[in-house]
Amino acid sequence: MKQIFSTLVLLIATVTVFSQDIKLKDGIVLLDGKEVFTYEKQNWGDMEIHLYALGTKDAVLYMKKNSNETPTFYDDDFTQIRFLTFGKLLETKTDKPWPKLIEWIFQNKVFDQTGQFSEEKVDLMIKNYDENITARTVR
Repeated sequence: MKQIFSTLVLLIATVTVFSQDIKLKDGIVLLDGKEVFTYEKQNWGDMEIHLYALGTKDAVLYMKKNSNETPTFYDDDFTQIRFLTFGKLLETKTDKPWPKLIEWIFQNKVFDQTGQFSEEKVDLMIKNYDENITARTVR
């Protein structure tokens, strides 16, 4: 019984130690309390978010929650993530709040704690998670 309890405590501790704390506050994206990007929400505050490099106001990431033109049917909703510095797009059925989505991108090492993006990691994330939803949708 002690081994099971010890294993459970170790697993919980590992998850909390390696998780990052992403917060969106007053136009700033904070990663473990450190400013990484500035942001701006548009389209009634929840449908689109733009992330900008600190100090330069250069757009680096654009994310949009897309209703797939069926606002009352939620099963076909998806999120578009545009890596603006590389001109690349990822579409996924992931329906996470913005901080969790940014954390997911960070955990895939697409950007580091200074806000620098890796094109190699962007390509890998697109290869692994892109569902190419727009191309598969009949309009």
